[in-house]
Amino acid sequence: EESDRLNHLIEQAVEMAQLDAHKVQLNIQPQPVGSVIDAAAAECRATYPAREIRVSLARNLPNIRADAAWIHKVLVNLLGNAVKYSAADQPVFVSAEVHGDLLAISVADRGAGIDPLEQGMVFDKFYRGQGQRNRVSGTGMGLAISRAIVNAHGGTIGVTSQLGHGSVFTFTLPIVRP
Repeated sequence: EESDRLNHLIEQAVEMAQLDAHKVQLNIQPQPVGSVIDAAAAECRATYPAREIRVSLARNLPNIRADAAWIHKVLVNLLGNAVKYSAADQPVFVSAEVHGDLLAISVADRGAGIDPLEQGMVFDKFYRGQGQRNRVSGTGMGLAISRAIVNAHGGTIGVTSQLGHGSVFTFTLPIVRP
């Protein structure tokens, strides 16, 4: 278990260094957002079979301009965090909607929420929430990597959260215009 955690940390540190140095080659192609989200949700359901993941997508969403493998990592990370930081009997929600030339993808939970003072820090490398460090295992790299991936795609990522009610992590990606 300890060597698995160390290997995971090393893997994440290498990914982060490559992203920071702009050494990652993105294979950006038009992607149907539903397929990308469904694949990440399926992986999360396999990892956490007891958890309910609800995907709610509007019909006729435009394709996104993305590297499906990298965006898959972002979604799996956000879904995994939502599962880890919320009660076992609470579902995790995934949705997507168009905002101008961007598609906003949101992962919402009904967990403990994030203190307003910490919301700006959760995307920093190695940062782990004050109240959660001992309760949930992790490296503090997942959200920093996710932000670097989304930024490399020309998108943004952020969080809105209310203590005691949960968090919504939303990231945007450029859409393919016909």
